[in-house]
Amino acid sequence: MTESGGVQESRARIQQVIETATEPMTVEMIVEATGLHANTVRGHLDVLLAGDVISREPAESPGRGRPRWLYRAASPKASPFQFLAQALTVQLARADSAEFADDAAERWSKALPDLPVAFSPDEAVAETTDALNRLGFHATASPVGDAISVTECPYAALVDDNPVICDIHTALVVRLLDQTGQPVTLDSMDIWARKGMCVARLKRPDIAPSRVISTNERGTLRD
Repeated sequence: MTESGGVQESRARIQQVIETATEPMTVEMIVEATGLHANTVRGHLDVLLAGDVISREPAESPGRGRPRWLYRAASPKASPFQFLAQALTVQLARADSAEFADDAAERWSKALPDLPVAFSPDEAVAETTDALNRLGFHATASPVGDAISVTECPYAALVDDNPVICDIHTALVVRLLDQTGQPVTLDSMDIWARKGMCVARLKRPDIAPSRVISTNERGTLRD
């Protein structure tokens, strides 16, 4: 069932009153500003809260009893793309700095809370993979855990004009791995190892083959 135009209009009016207010508003203040019934206002506030359009906080109460709620416009949430754009703007202006990619990665990594300390190399790889997914990539760890494949890069269209993006991504992976506290490091980053896919090659002290069989240029076993 769709909402009537009157319901949508009332909710839009409440949203506008809250967003243009110079201070947080109580239900009573919103009722006075809109002329709507208090129960109607509360119903619309619940919908706006569920949609993250507004936020609320308890008002200071001088005595006992349930404190009143104060409503305000929700703060806009910056997307991972915005963090990268800001990092690029700052770092391209400082192109003479040898540490520009690492500096940009540091700024961008602030889009996420620090990763928890991992209790094993496998957990470190999993935490790093999860963090990349939360930043808008599609990341998958290899079955052995010695590589992370990254596809569906949300910044792929920018790479040709701004190849520094790949350097920033590489520095970001280094930072994420370091936060886990495990001796897992980035060995190399293969850019476009396959069209639309980059591969972070990892070094782990707990992974070493018991035997390596090499082939020659023709694909046959070497003597």
